[in-house]
Amino acid sequence: MSRRAVALAVAAAILFATPAWAGVDQVHLRLPLKPKLPLRGNERIALAPFILVTEADKARDKRLANVDLQAEFHRFLKKQLEKKTKFEVIETPADVKLPTQNLTELAKAQEFWASVGASTTAEIIVSGSLEFKIEDRSGYKSEEYVSPIDGRTYYRQVYVEQTGFLFDIVFLVLDGRTGEKLLQDEFKDFRQASKRSVDELQGLFENLFSLENQILNTFVARDREAERYIFTD
Repeated sequence: MSRRAVALAVAAAILFATPAWAGVDQVHLRLPLKPKLPLRGNERIALAPFILVTEADKARDKRLANVDLQAEFHRFLKKQLEKKTKFEVIETPADVKLPTQNLTELAKAQEFWASVGASTTAEIIVSGSLEFKIEDRSGYKSEEYVSPIDGRTYYRQVYVEQTGFLFDIVFLVLDGRTGEKLLQDEFKDFRQASKRSVDELQGLFENLFSLENQILNTFVARDREAERYIFTD
């Protein structure tokens, strides 16, 4: 059960347990979230290449052929960091090649990351892995319905069409001086396409903007919206 469903269930239980004259007001709050990394806020951050997990899928699926995932993600991340933080964002030179395509080994490549930090004078380096693909989750699912004949509840199998875009980002944040891993985190989002002909690049940015707050919270404080219930006389 989702957190929202649990909150609604608890609110409903309390509501029925209170006197009939009591009322319930739903309020929206903005809760501050501390950054995941204890940074000063003005560091030099280098954006290094990411491992492209779905490069093989791109070769098979022509719909992904025109999406330069590495470039689009770098452009998005650089823009958001420059717009909403005070970090100095730099990109690593084009000739920087990752020493491995294995994420676990990449996180342990301290000498490599220390050399990247030395060449770019970056205090923080960001790398990791990117996975973007078109995913079909269509299939038969159970659905409740009430029979108009006898009023009883039955279950039936209905076909649900659900095609959309899956974006899975793993962040590796590394110390530019020592090459040591400071943080590894994952951000994942699935966006259902409203129609099969939706533009893949549009789908990519819908995923990204839904994850924007979580990504930025790695580096700076952010707000999270939440619902709370106030019981009144």
